[in-house]
Amino acid sequence: MNQITATVENIEVTDIVTYIHLNSSDTKICLIKYKTPKWLSVGDKVYCNFKEASVSVSKNCPGKVSIENCFPVKLREVRRNDSLCELTLESKMGNIISLITSRAYDILELQEGCEATMLLRGIDINLEPILIPILNDEYSYIKSRTKDAN
Repeated sequence: MNQITATVENIEVTDIVTYIHLNSSDTKICLIKYKTPKWLSVGDKVYCNFKEASVSVSKNCPGKVSIENCFPVKLREVRRNDSLCELTLESKMGNIISLITSRAYDILELQEGCEATMLLRGIDINLEPILIPILNDEYSYIKSRTKDAN
C-alpha cells in the first residue's frame, strides 16, 4: 500500500460528489468522494493511501486524459517476473510503487532511469487523519487528539 502525507487545501461539495483538493510537497492532488468525510476540514494533515495496482504509468503520452492526477516521475527500480512488474517511481511526493503487467512494461518500452507519467484516479485514494499528540498539563503526559473517521 502506498502512503503519502498531504494537506487539505479545499473541499468542494457538489450535488453528486465531493472534490477534495490536497497538496503534497507542492504537488496538487484531487480526490473524488461520494460523501464528504465528517471529520475532514480545510488545513487538516492527512495520509493518502492507495494500492499499487491503482497506479498507472504512461510514457510519451501527449494530450489530455480523463484521470484527475497525472504527475511526472522517474523510474528508479524494476522488479520483474514473467507476468508482473513492480515499479518504484520517484516523485516530488516521495517514492510510489506501481504494479503493472510485464506485457505493459514491454509495450511502453520502460527502463530504469526513464522519465514517465504516473496516473492516479482520485476515487482510488483513501484518506486517513494524521493524529497529532498534544500535551496535557494537568496529567503531564502526551495524549493523542483523535478524529472520528466516519
